Formats: sequence, structure tokens, C-alpha cells
Amino acid sequence: MSDLEQLQARIPGYADYADEDARHQVDKQIRAYLGEALAAARNRLKPTGHLSDQLEGLILRCEFSDQRVIRAADHARFDPPLVDHVHALDLALANVADRIREAKTVEELAGELDEAARLLDERFGAISEAPQS
Repeated sequence: MSDLEQLQARIPGYADYADEDARHQVDKQIRAYLGEALAAARNRLKPTGHLSDQLEGLILRCEFSDQRVIRAADHARFDPPLVDHVHALDLALANVADRIREAKTVEELAGELDEAARLLDERFGAISEAPQS
């Protein structure tokens, strides 16, 4: 099963980066999936201090469109290798979101927050550094 097929099975209506008209929707969908997991973890684990701040920052990143990603997606040439790479990153984000949902302690949550932030940054970098169309 391809990364895209796995994402479409996990996230109802998951759009495809190969479809130019769906790119903004895909960004919203993956951020919503991650954001829901983060909000659930906040309510369940109630982290404090730095971890709470980090969690709130990630939730904020998921609540609002990242205009840098939107602009980059509007100008990037989404050739098949880029589409595949971004689908792989989205699948990794979905996997992190699922691990965040399953975290039983704030210690488990902490590592996943770092990974989520890294993947969001890597996703932006992959799109912004792609050749322009």
C-alpha cells in the first residue's frame, strides 16, 4: 500500500498533492489530524512548564494555515518525487499523531512533540526548496 493510500485510509477525504487544487486542503487535513491528537493529549496528560508551552505552540501551528507552506505550495513544481516525499512526510506526521494519542506519560509525549515539530519543519523545507513551477 502506498503512502497516499495509507493516508487516505486513515484520514477521510485526504486529498493528493498531485492535484494542484487540493494542495491547500491537504495541508489543512494533516494539520487538523495532528492538532486533534495534540489537543487530546493536552486534556489527558495535562503537561506543565516547558512541555505545556511546546504543546501549545504545536497546537497553534496546527490551528492556523501556515502561510509559508501555502506560498511555497503555490509556487513549487510538484513532480512525482516531491509528491511522494511529501506524502511520506505526511504519513510520518500521521504516525506521530497516533503515537501522541497513545502516549501514557508526559515523558512519552515529550519525544513525540519534538518529532512532530521536526517533521512539520522538514515538510515545509521540502516544499519550499522544490523547483518552482
